[in-house]
Amino acid sequence: MVDTILGVPFTTSDGLSFMMGAIKTRHRGVYAEHALIYKGLIEAPKAPILLRINSACYTGDVFDCQRCDCHWQLEEAKRKIHKQGGLIIYHFHHEGNASGFTNKLKTYQVMDQERKTMRDAYQHLRLEPDQRRYVSSILILEYFKITRVKLMTNNMGKRDILVQRGIEVSEVIPIVSQKEDHRGYLKSKRDQCGHVIEFTHG
Repeated sequence: MVDTILGVPFTTSDGLSFMMGAIKTRHRGVYAEHALIYKGLIEAPKAPILLRINSACYTGDVFDCQRCDCHWQLEEAKRKIHKQGGLIIYHFHHEGNASGFTNKLKTYQVMDQERKTMRDAYQHLRLEPDQRRYVSSILILEYFKITRVKLMTNNMGKRDILVQRGIEVSEVIPIVSQKEDHRGYLKSKRDQCGHVIEFTHG
């Protein structure tokens, strides 16, 4: 790790309290910066730790855009960690499935004009639909000696990556928005990206 800081307390507008940290990683000469949101012990925990590996979504997290469920997932993960303790790794470089903010907005335009799904829009623009890599997540978990997790995700690919790198995933916890605004987006992730998503109605 290039640089790490932990132990900065903060409280959200709805009264949830956490600690915040930052960590920089280097892999193959490439530096990346990540935020850590956590509660309780995250260094060499004896029991499986509740974990969310969260990709940045500036449209949702910063501007409250409802085209996707990303901000809802982040807030739900925070609610669970506030109650149970755990860790959110927030990857800034994952914006737009790691294609960047500009390309993300281009996909939105294609989706609106061509009536394409998110994945089809990326392919229309000759972009890899998902360029995210999770080496940084592994490096961070190894740094904190976290070997067992309860993973909050609908993307089983994240589970598989952790297991392949020797991280025990004792439980996968679904994190599915039931908001109608997110329904079409989630169906696309289920049908085209293989995410495990179940709706409680409809």
